[in-house]
Amino acid sequence: MGTKSIQVSEAFHSYVEAHKKEDETLGETLVRLTGGPRPEIVAGLVSEETAEAMEEAIETRSQNQTTSREQIVEQFEATNDA
Repeated sequence: MGTKSIQVSEAFHSYVEAHKKEDETLGETLVRLTGGPRPEIVAGLVSEETAEAMEEAIETRSQNQTTSREQIVEQFEATNDA
């Protein structure tokens, strides 16, 4: 996939940079913050095999985030109980 450069204000760049996760590129951060392209826009652009792999990756990430949230809640509750 190719890349494009875009011009944004310094304030917007700072905003995106502040929301960037350690393992993300700025482009990945923008996709995450904006929700990425709507599925109906990209439908048919990828093979069924690629779409299935993407779905699996999204599900795995979602499960990992849920586990992380549960761990944080448990840690918070343990701290409050102490």
